[in-house]
Amino acid sequence: MTIKVYPSLMPGEPMETHAWSGTFAGWLESKGIDYQAHEVQPIGVTLNGEELPVEQWTEVEIAKEDDVEVRPLPHGGVFKGIANIIGKLFNAVFGWLFPRNGGDDYQSPAQGRQLEASEGKANRAKLGDVVPELAGRFIRYPDYLTPPRRHFVNRREQWLEFHACIGPGSYQINAADVKVGDTPFSSLGADGSYQLFGPGANLSAISTHEHWHTVDEVGGTSSGTAGLELSTEIGNRVNSDPAAYDFDGLSVVRSSGQFPPAWGALTTVSVEYPRPYAITTQTETIGGFPASISEFEGYFGHVDVTLNASVMIGPRGSETEYIVHSATALGSGVYKVRFMELTGSPPSLTPVVVPASPSETLMFGSSVARSIASMTETSLTLAGPGFETATVSGATVAHAGGRVYGEWTSEFVACPGNETSNTYEIDVFFPGGLAFINDDGSLSGRAVEVEIQYRDVAGGASTTIFKSYSDNTLDQIGVTERLTTPTMRAAFRVRRVSAEGTETSVRDTIHWYGLKSRLRTRTSYPNWTTMSVKLRSGGRLAAQSENQINVVATRILPTLQPDGSWAAEQPTRDISAFLRYIAQSIGYADGDLDMEELQRLHAIWTSRGETMDHVFDLTTVKEAMNTTLGAGMAELTIAHGLIKPVRDEPRTQFEAGYSPQNMTGPLRRTFRARRHDDPDGVEVEFTDSETWTQQTVICALPGSQRLKLEKVKLQGVTSRTRAWRIGMRRAREQRYRNWDYSFETEMDALNSEYLSYVPLLDDIPGYGQSALLEHVTSAGSNVILRVTEPVRWEEGQSHVVAYRRADGTLAGPWVATPGPDDYSIVAPIPAAERPTVSLKLELPHVYVGTVENWCFPALITDISPRGTERASVSAANYTDAIYADDDNSPPN
Repeated sequence: MTIKVYPSLMPGEPMETHAWSGTFAGWLESKGIDYQAHEVQPIGVTLNGEELPVEQWTEVEIAKEDDVEVRPLPHGGVFKGIANIIGKLFNAVFGWLFPRNGGDDYQSPAQGRQLEASEGKANRAKLGDVVPELAGRFIRYPDYLTPPRRHFVNRREQWLEFHACIGPGSYQINAADVKVGDTPFSSLGADGSYQLFGPGANLSAISTHEHWHTVDEVGGTSSGTAGLELSTEIGNRVNSDPAAYDFDGLSVVRSSGQFPPAWGALTTVSVEYPRPYAITTQTETIGGFPASISEFEGYFGHVDVTLNASVMIGPRGSETEYIVHSATALGSGVYKVRFMELTGSPPSLTPVVVPASPSETLMFGSSVARSIASMTETSLTLAGPGFETATVSGATVAHAGGRVYGEWTSEFVACPGNETSNTYEIDVFFPGGLAFINDDGSLSGRAVEVEIQYRDVAGGASTTIFKSYSDNTLDQIGVTERLTTPTMRAAFRVRRVSAEGTETSVRDTIHWYGLKSRLRTRTSYPNWTTMSVKLRSGGRLAAQSENQINVVATRILPTLQPDGSWAAEQPTRDISAFLRYIAQSIGYADGDLDMEELQRLHAIWTSRGETMDHVFDLTTVKEAMNTTLGAGMAELTIAHGLIKPVRDEPRTQFEAGYSPQNMTGPLRRTFRARRHDDPDGVEVEFTDSETWTQQTVICALPGSQRLKLEKVKLQGVTSRTRAWRIGMRRAREQRYRNWDYSFETEMDALNSEYLSYVPLLDDIPGYGQSALLEHVTSAGSNVILRVTEPVRWEEGQSHVVAYRRADGTLAGPWVATPGPDDYSIVAPIPAAERPTVSLKLELPHVYVGTVENWCFPALITDISPRGTERASVSAANYTDAIYADDDNSPPN
């Protein structure tokens, strides 16, 4: 089957056509449309011209040759597109069926509903789309030229900045008309700024021209944190000792297992290092008296045994302090050492005397903090002094401070696609501040260190950078680190390398808040007006407003002058100026425009205050011209190879005339009687220039019950009064333009154009009649016209007469009275207007009848050539009632 989607119940062409085999419900399901979620369906479906009820959508199998038509039903609402499933047109009908998108991450600019550019309420990127064209004066939410970049300019200020496109050409923009939402930038003070740049401006010194790609994977999380939390686990610091360690100078190697993952360079450890010592008792004069003192012989290369140095002996946590009394080096770290210790009260130094032993296992320096220079999972390289080469059982290695390494985050590629960069930014954020809270409530400093590691995705070694942060504040703070690297497509990962406080008095939580790369960009936009925007975000501006930067701009174009010339560029809302701009944009020149008619209409438009105010998105030249002219109640036509605007307006002078004398068949008249379901009024939707929101105005004639209103979406008009006038035109057409005419001629119809004002005549009694003019005789101030047909005179009625000139135009009418016979007409035709009869030319056509009914006034609506010698013509009745509200104002 073929499914045809129509925009309304009115006859017309389908918006979309789809081939399908199966049930109609199956087709809806294939497009992701859940129609059963709604009790009242906004669409009507017909199968081969017969209604297909909703209950049968799942039951009736539709054959290949069947035709299905889908039309929206008027339920008083407006269909709004929300999801792009089939396209904008399909969306206009079915958009209500799609679910709303979930909220965006708070760091990303929120996107408005999917509307036309002239109605969008948010700044957005329009990659691959056309650049919107602004006509006249209209609000514009500039489109992103560079992605919004967030960065911390200091620890307490985060700023958002971007560059945006206002549109092609130049504009007048007043400072009061540049806003964030509804707030002028001037009200933001130091918290916001903008700059406007004309086409071709050099932006190299403007930071917003830089294209910063933000990595979406780094930032706010679903758990509610502002970024990826960098933390350390206490359990990751604890070492489980193996049965033995292999010591060799500065190297310590495990016999099994792995060192804790939280250890790394600059982590400090303490080593319990049991070694055998020979102890002898010696006699020495101390303080002038002979005294006994123990002498320890063994490896002391791992501790300081200089005179008076303090050396701890014993296992960690239960050590005793010895003071070096003397030390004799024997080589390779082996010493003979005698110690003193503090004893008594008050304490005094006394010789250390312990039982002699040929080999006693002792631990010296168990609490000495040693910094890790480098490490692997199974080995450490420590800062000196070193250890004796040996495999030692019972040795322990424990964490003693320094750096504590948290877990690495995932590795994130900072450049999209195959892009490369040499400049990157890392944002870190402290959501609870950075401080230590003392018992008395005062604050002390607190420091946090992180490790940043990056590598080239194409291959190569990683580079590590350490960054340290310290402060004493409970306020949230953030830091943006800019990193310069060789040009590469870099991948980054980050981890914390300082112990995380576990007490409530410590505030040192840190998040990896953002990752950005600076990509290549342009420093000038030759044809566009652009703007830079800088906003202080964070707590100074609601996140939903950050993408609602808007300007009210007035297009700058040459304007049409009374003498037909074009003045220099200036801010203008003229319809004629933008119509000319459209024509020139596709290569037309002034010679391709009907300048005489354009100048005539320009005078009318400007005197009536009719302007063109709109933003065009993707459209065609024809549609854009018709929209432009529609703001002035005119339409686009092509006449004699020229672009010609035609305005439907009150007429006083007929153009060409058509009667049985030049019709090749009968005049067909069709009256369109009103039906109960015909609209009896118009609801016009337009954009209001005060609020820049969609407003509606009801247009109805006296006596209208407004049971059904024709909905008109008016573009290019931002005045309620003008929207009402156009709507009243349409309402009056509904009531008064109810006759259609059609006829055929030879080539005579080519004398007329679209909306030409013409008299139509038939040979129906009671209406005007036509004949050929055979002879003209002067009779004083009158003339006597002799015609080929007897004239019917209505008794008691006033009559008029007119005639068709040789060029097809109409002359008259004038008052007519009977002549000396049935074939004669007397009329006061001025000498300059009197017809001439020549055998070399076609005889003039004469039209005569009563003042009220001598012709059917009509406007030509279509002329279609039929071959090279005939033409078909369609027309509609003309009445001044259509224009009765053109100068009125809507009721309050």
